[in-house]
Amino acid sequence: MRSSIGRLEATARRLLLGSRVYPQLRLGYQFVFDRARFDHRHAMRSFYSSFVRQDDLVFDVGAHVGRHAELFTDLGARVVSIEPNPVCCEQLTRLAKVRDVHVENCAAGDAPGKLKLHICQDSVISTVVEAWHESATRSPLHKDAQWLETVEVDVVTLDQLAERYGIPTFVKIDAEGYDDHVLRGMSFRPRAVSFEFNRLLPQTAERCFETPVLSHGYEFNFSGGLDLKYVSGNWMSGQELSKRLSDFAAEEEYGDVFARLA
Repeated sequence: MRSSIGRLEATARRLLLGSRVYPQLRLGYQFVFDRARFDHRHAMRSFYSSFVRQDDLVFDVGAHVGRHAELFTDLGARVVSIEPNPVCCEQLTRLAKVRDVHVENCAAGDAPGKLKLHICQDSVISTVVEAWHESATRSPLHKDAQWLETVEVDVVTLDQLAERYGIPTFVKIDAEGYDDHVLRGMSFRPRAVSFEFNRLLPQTAERCFETPVLSHGYEFNFSGGLDLKYVSGNWMSGQELSKRLSDFAAEEEYGDVFARLA
């Protein structure tokens, strides 16, 4: 039953995203048929409201199909969605018709250029990182994933995008093993940043703490999986969190590190 409901919602999103009636239809549908997702959406809004405020500019790196971008615009932000997968960008472009979302169909990195994107049918794990792709193909969690093709994508730095759109107050990064490169392409200091920890490639998160922009002036915390709860009541230094990150993640396969200006 739940899988049928999930397929129905995915189909509705594909067909109706970009229409002004879709958010209300989804809200009513989830309230009746999928209260867990309804409650999670509200929890996300509450959690991210500490980072995103009315009239903020947000960079959403690894925007996928726009679920975070939609949330950020609900909170009143203008969003630049950076996403290299052209299929995902089709949905982002439809979202941009009714939301303050600007779509950049490219990857973000430490230098402009080109990269090869491995596209997976489960588009959330598509990646420009060879080591990530190799780990995913060996992972029991993704054993049924079908890798479809590789395409060449453009790469820009966040500094380039900041010149175009302005300095964001919040940068959310979920780049499937490339988060450290994204941060090395950013010299400005937003009010807050998030990046991913994933057991497929845990050293990526470790390198993120060492990037110049996060090397000083920020305090850190971690939220594992989809819990949207901090592991610590006290924010800590990057050095401390980096040492304890695997322990904090416990049995979770992934989570997000949050950095805010101290």
